[in-house]
Amino acid sequence: MSWQQKLKKQIGTQPYSEIKQLRFNNLQLNKLPEDFVSELHKCTNLEILSLNQCGIRSLENLQQMCSVTQLEYLDNFTTSKTLQQIAKTFPNLEVLIAGGNFLRELRDLDALKPLTKLETLNIMNGINKPDSDIRKYAFEILPRLKLLDEKDKYGQIYVEPKQEKKQFEVETQINMEQEEVSQEDEESALCSDDSNEEEESDSDDEEDSDLSDFIEKKVKNE
Repeated sequence: MSWQQKLKKQIGTQPYSEIKQLRFNNLQLNKLPEDFVSELHKCTNLEILSLNQCGIRSLENLQQMCSVTQLEYLDNFTTSKTLQQIAKTFPNLEVLIAGGNFLRELRDLDALKPLTKLETLNIMNGINKPDSDIRKYAFEILPRLKLLDEKDKYGQIYVEPKQEKKQFEVETQINMEQEEVSQEDEESALCSDDSNEEEESDSDDEEDSDLSDFIEKKVKNE
């Protein structure tokens, strides 16, 4: 599938201004075509852009896209120069997924220093250095960084507070729903008991009425 077909499939009949994410994975783009770039820049409110495994060697013909906060850029031909282009083109990135690329030294990451909002970075298998060295360096130069290759600065799997809060809210909602169901069951049981008592009372009344009729008939016959 060509990038034109993927673009058409994702946009459909929506106005370009309403497009929040675009994914162009597994394409052989090498250098981004001018018509591709032109279409991309029409999406003025784009937040997520995915260009995984596209064989891209340069982003130099992309203009600045300030609305993009997440870039997925796995398995391309990324160098320190490409990282500079990424930082310049997407200054408000919060998430950068760029693993499986060709970075050589720790100082190649210096190109990301302008990304002052960057919180999540994935460069897995990108630098041939010990993980502890990469982690220490990345967290030193990127003050907002929370997650590197799916782990925090101590090498532990990181769970965002928002996720914990969301999980708590979900559990609370479930508990509330269960309590409501339990309360409804109790009310239903009480109603059932009342109904049974009324039926028993009606039955007793009918028996009393039958007995009275029997006595009255017997008296008349006598």
